[in-house]
Amino acid sequence: MKAFILACVATIVITMAGVAVLDSVQLPVAEAFSTTGVRL
Repeated sequence: MKAFILACVATIVITMAGVAVLDSVQLPVAEAFSTTGVRL
């Protein structure tokens, strides 16, 4: 049971770290697809 709870906690921590990294790396759609001919 201890290993299962530890695995659940590790999954949550890894997921939160991934969300934080992707949130800082990815551009908002208005910046990623903005060119002179695009209106969003």
